[in-house]
Amino acid sequence: MSLDTPRYLSELFLNIRGRSIAWDAHVRAGLITDSDVKKIKAIDKVLKEKQISVVEKDVDGYATLVLGPEGALRKATDGKRVDVVAYMLVLLGDLLKGVPAFTDSLLSLPKPFAHLLSLLSHTDESTPLLSASVLTTLLTAYLKSSERPSSDARDALPKLYHFFAGLTKSPDGHLQDIAIQSYVSLLRSTFARTTFWDMEGETVVPIVKILETAAAGNGSGGDRVTGVTGGTGIVQGGVGLQLLYHVLLVIWELTFEESVAEEINPKYDVIPPITEILRSSLKEKITRLALATLANLATKSPSTNLPPLLLSNILPYLQQLSSRFTSSSDPDLTADLSSLIEALDTFQSSQTTLSSYRLEILSGHLRWSPPHRNEGFWKRHAREIMDDTELVKALARVLSSSTDKTVLAVAANDVGVLVREAPGSRKKWEEQGVKSRVMELMGDSDAEVRYEALKAVQGFLAHAFS
Repeated sequence: MSLDTPRYLSELFLNIRGRSIAWDAHVRAGLITDSDVKKIKAIDKVLKEKQISVVEKDVDGYATLVLGPEGALRKATDGKRVDVVAYMLVLLGDLLKGVPAFTDSLLSLPKPFAHLLSLLSHTDESTPLLSASVLTTLLTAYLKSSERPSSDARDALPKLYHFFAGLTKSPDGHLQDIAIQSYVSLLRSTFARTTFWDMEGETVVPIVKILETAAAGNGSGGDRVTGVTGGTGIVQGGVGLQLLYHVLLVIWELTFEESVAEEINPKYDVIPPITEILRSSLKEKITRLALATLANLATKSPSTNLPPLLLSNILPYLQQLSSRFTSSSDPDLTADLSSLIEALDTFQSSQTTLSSYRLEILSGHLRWSPPHRNEGFWKRHAREIMDDTELVKALARVLSSSTDKTVLAVAANDVGVLVREAPGSRKKWEEQGVKSRVMELMGDSDAEVRYEALKAVQGFLAHAFS
């Protein structure tokens, strides 16, 4: 998986490469040696092919020059020469991408990540971003080749995640996308994914917020997410399409870990926004990633994720979508579609009407599905529902905590019907604070909520002495 460098960083790199450095003055000041300057000038502002050729002949020498204990980057940092620090970081990034042997040589240096980590808190605005970019490339290469991360890597990765987590909370979509793209590069090993998940309060919460913004529509106030193109490119739900794509990539990568696939929806309720994004997808690449993520969730932890997937009513859309693609034209997408449809079909066929109703209530995502207005359903199952303590508490909890008007109307309807069909239930509802809550909802701003709450209160009054 290869991603283009974020435009903001590309422009910064280009600007720094074009600057002139007064190397002779720095030699006189003792900041760098004359021999080091000769090595730098041999690869400065030359064709890429020549730069690679020169460095390949002396990878260890260039690695020591740039990042060694007495290297130019450390001396420039100590000498507070921000221009040289920026230049050396951009040079580092260029050589890491162009010369694989140079990467290996850097990683063989003592504590190769330490100085770069210290630059994440540099007071210059661009230095932390440049250092984080180099660290991402270096750590990604290291984790790819190492089955057992060293203590240095175990120390470095959480610190880098912490830095990027700060960027994801920024209102600037450019900075958000730098962080999210860096996550995508890093999350290619189990160690990287489990470390990320261990820091979920910092790392996962902001990306879920972006996901929810894209699903819900345009943000508002301080929660609005700026598009990565400065608001002039394609957006979905107020989120730049590229930023959304990279967020989905992160979640998709995470769900390859069974523990994450099992926990992410119960903790963060990601299935509703992902299914909504899938339905309203503006680009095939968004469709593809949303499907791949849902397929991972369904296969890695079916018992946890199939119930909310079924409740999202995504199955009819998936069946409709399957007619648009063939296995010959798009084998990966059709494979994800087929596995999802088959899993949901099988799960749906195993559900009774009552079990489906129970799943809906426990999920908290109530809608006007068939059971709610089916008199036969209530006559058959009202007493059974009232004997299910977990279900009763869940319905009461939804009624007390939800702000969704449809959820409140459906919950009030169900309470009213249950009071009528199981008159002895009145006391249970009162103990849960439900009677006072539906009385309060009689004054709600939504007409449907007021109507359903009024019917429920009438039910309580009709059975006041039962």
